[in-house]
Amino acid sequence: MTKRIMEKLNKASGRSGHVHDMGADRPEIKLVITGGGTGGHVFPGIAVGEELESLCRLKCLWIGTGRPVEKRALREKAWDYNVLKVRPIKGSGPASILRSLMHLPVSIGRALLILKTFKPDVVLGVGGYVSGPVLAAARILSIPSAIHEQNMLPGLANKIAAKFTNKVFISFEQSRPYFKNKSVECAGNPVRKDILDQGAVSGTAHDESSLHLLVLGGSQGASGLNRLVSSALKILYQSGRKFSAIHQTGPLDFQEMKGFYADAGMDVAVHEFINEMGIAYSWADLIICRAGATTLAEITAVGKPVICIPYPHSADGHQGLNARAIYDAGAGLFFEEGDVGAVRLASEIEKLMSRPEILTEMTSKAKKLGRPEAASRIAQAILQLGRKKRDGEYSISATRGETIRGHV
Repeated sequence: MTKRIMEKLNKASGRSGHVHDMGADRPEIKLVITGGGTGGHVFPGIAVGEELESLCRLKCLWIGTGRPVEKRALREKAWDYNVLKVRPIKGSGPASILRSLMHLPVSIGRALLILKTFKPDVVLGVGGYVSGPVLAAARILSIPSAIHEQNMLPGLANKIAAKFTNKVFISFEQSRPYFKNKSVECAGNPVRKDILDQGAVSGTAHDESSLHLLVLGGSQGASGLNRLVSSALKILYQSGRKFSAIHQTGPLDFQEMKGFYADAGMDVAVHEFINEMGIAYSWADLIICRAGATTLAEITAVGKPVICIPYPHSADGHQGLNARAIYDAGAGLFFEEGDVGAVRLASEIEKLMSRPEILTEMTSKAKKLGRPEAASRIAQAILQLGRKKRDGEYSISATRGETIRGHV
């Protein structure tokens, strides 16, 4: 059964970024989405773009970092894509911070050129340091802009950008005090439509005594999590517990994890990256993962119980806060990586296997946390900003040009 599911997981979704209906009665909007570097920034932006495609004739330009996770996620979209070279500020030493600040005007200048050429109606920032110069350029050109913050504890780029954007979307009410912007809306974290559609389908029928475990090492992998969970699953396997597992490792640990399971005689489906996450979520009875805000938004939107093991070095410990919110709501368990070993993790999984009523209760509470309407709410607000600009409430001090294609 696992093999049949896995055949579906890595097929191309068949979805296109083309506008679904180019009828003249549908409004047209030119949107720039900026941000990226991790799947946690990229996927919410894609979700909003896809929702807009269902509402209007969308012309979209994504301005990002050029990292593989962006290219992989965007390769099926018929959107323009530019890379803007920006030096990160946070997490650097004094000399590096100084060089980053000296380079900032160059990045803003390049962003100005892109925006003047594409001439968007709205700019949406989804986090990551690349979004800062683009949002600053939008302000200079009087282009309406908005930002979306995925985490409970906002990132540096969004904290700064919020001071001069027209709209701030947050995913947690607890984030509101960090933003002094006059227009803050708790919309939730957008989830891609294919995940909502596929994840809502009942899971594959299987022997109820055999738990379906989905292990997510993140879009870029998580070595500590991969090794911890694989060791725990080996303990369960050797104790005679029945389960099926799919493990997304990320590229760095793929060969190591594949070899580990093979040496243990375990039939675990190991993949670098899962394209069809909705199918994977639908299949799973229990998910073990880090505590990135976007992953947790997807999991709660489809209503699945989860064991969170936050990345211990996440910026300002934001993953720990995300995991704590899941635990406090009763939607899952939460362990710090340094506090839980393979033996204890195996024991906790075994407890859930033995008490399916706990998983049922977690499922119910996860669904209550989910915000499947988030993409729609943000898309509608983006359309409203675009209409205001076109009605003359905003002006763009830019000359019309041709759409940029390729990289800066």
